Amino acid sequence: SHVQEPDLAAGRIAAEHHISVRQLYRILASEGISLGDWIRTRRLEGARRELAAAFLHDPVSVVARRWGFTDASSFARMFRTSFGVSPGEWRQLSRQSPG
Repeated sequence: SHVQEPDLAAGRIAAEHHISVRQLYRILASEGISLGDWIRTRRLEGARRELAAAFLHDPVSVVARRWGFTDASSFARMFRTSFGVSPGEWRQLSRQSPG
């Protein structure tokens, strides 16, 4: 529930789930993912959903910041790498009406 916070760290996540930091890393390792990758993926997915919402008109940089990305250009690069389009292109494509 705190994935949008830019300073989210292992200690906070572990405490929220009543486990040790070591156990958190063990769980992630068993899934073959790093904590940073897990957080980044959740943030990108949230930003992607928000950019597709027709009722929201915030600039991409504001959406990125809201999802814990402090650098808009880094966010744009990660978004394009993950989804194959820029955040602005995704917003436009997802809001086009069919036909």
